[in-house]
Order: sequence, then C-alpha cells, then structure tokens
Amino acid sequence: MKKTKKLKSVLIGFAMLLGLAAAGCVHADSKDRGFTDFAHIEKEYLESIEKLDWPEGTELPEKLEGEDTGASFQTGYGDTRASLLWEYTWIKEWLDTYQTEPEQAEEALKKLETAFDMPYMGEDRCDDATRRYLRENIRKAREGNPSGFMESIQEDHAD
Repeated sequence: MKKTKKLKSVLIGFAMLLGLAAAGCVHADSKDRGFTDFAHIEKEYLESIEKLDWPEGTELPEKLEGEDTGASFQTGYGDTRASLLWEYTWIKEWLDTYQTEPEQAEEALKKLETAFDMPYMGEDRCDDATRRYLRENIRKAREGNPSGFMESIQEDHAD
C-alpha cells in the first residue's frame, strides 16, 4: 500500500516537524512535568501510538528514533512525539484522498479536529499560534483547499 511504503519518509519528515513543534509546543516551565530519561519517553511514545486511531494500513513504529538516548526529556515528550506523528499521518491521509475518496478525506478531517482535545495541544504543551495554524489548515481543507496541509507537509520534507 502506498501509505505504508512512505512511512519511513513520513518519520523523517516527522523528525523535522518535531523540531518546529518543539519550539511552539513544549511548555517552558519544565518543573510542571519534570524530566525523565529516554527509556521513559520511548515507553510513553509507544504506549501513545498504541492508543491513537490511525488511518487504515498505517504501519506503526516499533521504537522511537532520532533522539539522543543519553539526554533528559520532559515528561510528556513521548506522547507529544506520537501525537505529532498521528497528526502528520492524518494530514497525509486527507491529502491522499480529498480528490478521489471524499468519505475518507472527511474522516481524516474529523480525526484532526479531535487534536484540540488531546494533551499535545494543551496549553502546557502547545502555544496559541500552533493551534490556530492547525485550525486554519483544517478550515481551508474543509473548503477543498489543500494549501495549508501541503505547506506543512512540504516544510517537513525540506532539506
């Protein structure tokens, strides 16, 4: 399936997205959630991946990649990484289906609208501008305009 073959590209793009999101979605007051080690955030990441609803055919990662395993991480970082991958995957699902499979595209938008109730979009992890950006891109997509989602996907694949 085309989606599963591109998952590795998605994960690479996701790592880039994470860098952008970390600037806007990580709360500056780290004492609120504390710090932990890589093993903890990887466990958190994998548990979050298992709990999230994914587009049909998505192959889920078996480990957390692209992190310094000796570094300290803020508790919640693993969940945020999983949630950002989830968001990216549903955006890709919409882009892949909006012209040919409107029911699947609608499902993708409905899933993305639930992001605002997820912990990674909470005030302790995410800023208003990031939430507005996703809302605006969903609004554009509802109008059949892929430009916002395309922009976010292209940024993720920039070298």
